[in-house]
Parts: sequence; structure tokens; C-alpha cells
Amino acid sequence: MTIHVLGFFALMANTEVDLGAFESLVKNAPDDALKVYQIAIAREDLPVQDLYQLHYQAIRASASTFNNVILIEAIDSLKTPPFKALADEDRAKILTNIGVGYRRRNQNEQAIWHYRCAMNATASLQQKSALKVNIAIAYTRLEQPAIGYRLLKSVDREMLPSFMQAGLLTALGNATFALGEVDKALSYFIEAATHYAQDENYRAVKQVSINSLGIYVLHSDFSSYHKVLADIASEPSLIEDNQHYLGWLRELVQQLEQNKQGLTESTTMKAYSLGAANKGYAAMVNAHIDKFNLSLPKVTSQLTVRDPLPVELGKAWCPSH
Repeated sequence: MTIHVLGFFALMANTEVDLGAFESLVKNAPDDALKVYQIAIAREDLPVQDLYQLHYQAIRASASTFNNVILIEAIDSLKTPPFKALADEDRAKILTNIGVGYRRRNQNEQAIWHYRCAMNATASLQQKSALKVNIAIAYTRLEQPAIGYRLLKSVDREMLPSFMQAGLLTALGNATFALGEVDKALSYFIEAATHYAQDENYRAVKQVSINSLGIYVLHSDFSSYHKVLADIASEPSLIEDNQHYLGWLRELVQQLEQNKQGLTESTTMKAYSLGAANKGYAAMVNAHIDKFNLSLPKVTSQLTVRDPLPVELGKAWCPSH
């Protein structure tokens, strides 16, 4: 358990919960945040507003950590009388967070359903712009990047706060790369990382930097590749989640740095290429196959649904659907 969690437990010894510290934990160490959450909600002296915020933030954390049990329990908690009125006011944000949970599990149609519900639930132009970004991400993952790109370009970027601009830039990077604009994609990824850092979302900085790695390899910029890889290494969960893609890059870079004229396509590389494709990196792997004349078959994205959620978890806040 990290020192951040231990520090949070110390704060919980007081009457009030430090919700700011908990939100930071949700962004940077969501698994640890859920441990704190389970202990915190057992307290009997917390005001309703604090408990509501704990449940609300737990939806965000469990959406990204694949903890379906806590995600469903937190959603169900917000439907109960002590929290219902507060949840109704935040329904657009709740629907968005649930949508993220579906997208993370590759249930992209369900993600789009919830994002569209959220758009109908808010009058905020800023929130609508952010939701366009989320919908575009889901379409890109459904291998419809042109639809995603059109949505993204319709967003007024200056209307968004820094952390939302980061999401927009990440999505633009993925969409433009899928459309073959490699250098533009890299510039979007680098700018997104800057915005995530400004928001102190350091996990997201490393996540978007993983996208940049493959482009550095395409450009044979091994210095930048190794620098970014060293930064990512401090986040073991990201290394594990992207192990096939990172393995593909490692095998490729080892041979390229040895200045081999003809690269050897091992069975390991083929396995890595297929695994990377299944994590959403098919376009990047195929770009490497073309660039370096590898005699490996092109890969297709075979995104599998991981730990699927029941459908329409947010229906209570989307009565029109």
C-alpha cells in the first residue's frame, strides 16, 4: 500500500474526510482509492454529502480498474433516498463516468449510449463538448476513426478546461494516427501529456506517452523512446496492461539498434503483434510492419470485452431511452 494511502488513513482519523486527497488518489492510484473507499463508507459519522462524494468517486475509480462489484454497488447506492437528489443533479457526470467504464471494457456501443444520455441530461456547452470527445473515442475504437475525427474537430477546444483538453488531444492523436497522419498524431500526444501534467494526473501522462512510443520507433528516434519508456516503468500496472505492445516494441528496437539489415520475425514477435492488436494497437503494429518491411501478416483489431458489465447501468438517469 502506497504512502499516499497511509497518509489518507491518517486524515480519516479526523471528523471529516479529505475529499480532495481522495480525488487525487482516484486519479493516480485508483486501486488504492477503492481500498480507502471500502473502509471510509463503513464509518457511521460521515455527513451525507461526504458519503455521496465517496460513492461518486468510487464509480470513477472502479470504472478504470475493472472492479465491477464496487462499480455496481456504488451506482446502486446513488439511487437510494439519501443520495438520490444529489445524484439527479450530477446525472450527466455520473452517466459519463459509467460510459467510461463501458469503454474501458470495450463495450463501446454501451459507452456511446451512456454518453448520449449524458448529452441529453446537461445544458452545459462545456460538458457537451467533453462528451463529443468521449463519443469520438468510442467510434475510433469501433474502427470508425473518420466519424470520431469529425466529432473531435467540431469541439471548441478553448471552451474546455485543461484536463478536458488533454482528453481531446489524446483522442485527436489516436484518430489522426488511424487516418495516417503520424507526425500530427505525435504532436497531439505530446501536448496532451503536458495538459495531464498540469492537472497532476501523472498516470494519464504515462498512459498517453505509451502512444508516443510507437511513433518514436517509426522515426527511429531511440533516444526519445528510451526516455519515455523509463518514465512509464514507474507505473507497473500500465506495464502489465500493455505488456504485448511493449514487448513488440522491445523486440523491434533491439534489432533496429543493432543496425540489422534484415529483421528477424520470430514467433515471439508474431505473438506480441497479435496481443498488441487485441489491446487496440493494430494500426501502430501495421505501421511498423510496413515501415520496416517485416514479413509478418498484418493484424486486425480483435478487441475482446474484458469483465463485461450488465447493459444500461445508468438507465435510472436516462429515462428517455
